[in-house]
Amino acid sequence: MKSNETNKTETFKLKLSEERNLSLKIALTAITAALYIALGYIFQPISFLGLQFRVAELIMGMCLIFPLEGLVGNVIGVFFVNLTSPLGPIDLIGCLVNIPALYCIIVFRNKKWLKYLGGIFYALIISIYVAIVLYAVLALPLWLMFVQVLISEVILASFGIFLFDIIRQKIIY
Repeated sequence: MKSNETNKTETFKLKLSEERNLSLKIALTAITAALYIALGYIFQPISFLGLQFRVAELIMGMCLIFPLEGLVGNVIGVFFVNLTSPLGPIDLIGCLVNIPALYCIIVFRNKKWLKYLGGIFYALIISIYVAIVLYAVLALPLWLMFVQVLISEVILASFGIFLFDIIRQKIIY
């Protein structure tokens, strides 16, 4: 009889632990999305079009610490920030483009200096998308838009990775 009680207690503890884990994952996803949205709205005047410097992109570094939660939170954040895009609904596709871009960061996140290569791939993917949309909607020069957006994306991706790598080191050690 005692082993049956022990099994029930162990099962209850395991279930409680799984529920806490799920709650923590949801909270981290929500925090990531909220940070992206807040920075996106605060810096909205410089977050769109050709000379954009979307400060919210720093939050993509969250993928270094919490890969899945960072990815999902960033995608949600991009969706809500892009709702205010001057380009209209076409810019909502940007949240889907962020999935492979963020995955590049996740793949390289534990690879010393190669994590910055993941950031460069991220910047390339985002810059290609933004340049194509700006060309399609506003007939802005494709290559010029690509280069302008790429410069800001590389700066933001590199700094975001640097910032969240420091945070990760403080959490782990």
